Amino acid sequence: MLRNVRRNGATRVAVLAVALAVVVAMTLAPINAAAAEWKGTVSEEGGKRIIMNPATGIMESSSVKLDELWRLGGDSDDEDEFFGVISDVQIDDEGNVYLLDSQLSEVKIYTNEGEFIRSIGREGEGPGEFRRPGAMFFTKAGDVAVVQLMPGKIVILSKEGDPVGDMPLPKPDDGGFQILQGARAGAGNTVLFMARQEFDQAAGKWQRRGFLASVTEEGELLTEYTSKTNVINMAAAVMDDKAWDTFERRWSIDKDGKVYACTSYDDYMVEIWNPDGTLDKVIKREFTDRSRSAEEKDFVNRMFSHFAKMIPDCKVKVAENCKDIEGMFIRDDGSIWVLNANGARDLKEGTLGVFDVYNPEGQFVRNVTLSGDGDPLDDLYLFVKDRVYVVTDFLQAAMSAQGVQGLYDEDDEADPMAVIAYKLDSNVLAAR
Repeated sequence: MLRNVRRNGATRVAVLAVALAVVVAMTLAPINAAAAEWKGTVSEEGGKRIIMNPATGIMESSSVKLDELWRLGGDSDDEDEFFGVISDVQIDDEGNVYLLDSQLSEVKIYTNEGEFIRSIGREGEGPGEFRRPGAMFFTKAGDVAVVQLMPGKIVILSKEGDPVGDMPLPKPDDGGFQILQGARAGAGNTVLFMARQEFDQAAGKWQRRGFLASVTEEGELLTEYTSKTNVINMAAAVMDDKAWDTFERRWSIDKDGKVYACTSYDDYMVEIWNPDGTLDKVIKREFTDRSRSAEEKDFVNRMFSHFAKMIPDCKVKVAENCKDIEGMFIRDDGSIWVLNANGARDLKEGTLGVFDVYNPEGQFVRNVTLSGDGDPLDDLYLFVKDRVYVVTDFLQAAMSAQGVQGLYDEDDEADPMAVIAYKLDSNVLAAR
C-alpha cells in the first residue's frame, strides 16, 4: 500500500544513502551525430569542453519492458533471503551476485540465477569484521573490499569469507575524523567518496568536506576529482537541504576508469574526468527546474529537522525546487543514463522511470521508459552489467536505521525489503 500511496501522491524525495548508484549494461548502437542531425553544440568554457544538448533527443522516445529474472526477500520465509538494508550490489567474473547488507553487516552471495551460496563478513572490529558498511568493490586480486562508513575503513575478504586484511587509507593532514561514503573500481582505478570533518571551536564553526579521490591499494592518494565543503556557523545554524545535498549516490566509474559525477543541485550537468584527474568533458541539457509540491517540502522539512535537532537552535531551510538530476548510471558501452526530476515523478504504475540516454560522445539520444516494479524515489536502483537491480523501500529502511522517526504515517509501514533482478537484452534499444 505504501508504494502506491507514494507513487500517486507527491511525497517524494531523493534516496538518501547509507552508503549507494551504479548501473546496468545494455547495448546502444553507435549514433552518427551528423546523420542523426544532432542539434547540440560543443564549446570551451574556462578550459572545460561543454557538450550542450537540446531538450529533445536525436531519436524518438522508446519503452522497454524489463524481464524479471528473480526476486529475493520480501515476504519470503527463507532465512537466506532475510535482509536488513541492502546498500550495494556487485557481480564477480563468474556471474555471482553479491548483496551488501549495511544493517546486518554481512555480504550475501548468490548465483547468477539467485540461488544462495554463502554469507561472508560479520559485525565487529576484529579481522574481517566491520560495522554499517555502505559500499563494496572487487580488488585487483579479485577479493571483496567492504567499505565501512564511520570510522572509515576498508576490510578485504576472500570470496570464501577469509580475512585478507584492511586496505590502507590516505590519512588526513590534520589527523581529523574521516568518513567513507562510497567506493568504486574500474580498469585499475580505485575511487573513494571520502568526507573529513572538523570543528573550529574558536570560530564556532563546524565544517565537512566531501570529495572524490583516486587511491592506490597501498593507501596513496593519486588525484582528487571534485569536492564540496559545507560549513555550519554554530551561532546562527541553518541546515539548507539544497546546500547539504551531496552527490554520494550520483557518481560512478566506467570500465575504462573514467569518473562521472552530478555535483550540482539545480544545474543539469554531468562532469566526466579521466583517471588521472583531468576533466574530459561536461554534459549539459536544456532543462527547466521542477517545483516541489507542498507535500514534498513538508516531508523534506521533517527529515532534515531530525538531523537539525543535533545542533542547538538549528533552523531548516527547504528548497522550492527538486534537484535536476536524481540519478545517473553508466553502462559498459559508454552510454550514460540520467534520471531527471521529471522522469522520476508522476509515473504510471509499473514504471521504474523515464531516463535520458546519452551516447559516449555526450549527445542526448532519446528518452527511454523502463517498465517493471520499482519506484525511483523510494527504492534503490543499481545498474550492474546487463541487469537492473531494484532494492525496494530503501529510503524508509535507511532512514529507520538512522533513527529517523515520524516521516511516514503509522499505517504506511514498509513491506519487508526485497531485491529484484531484471534483465535487459543487450540489443533491445538498438533494435527500436
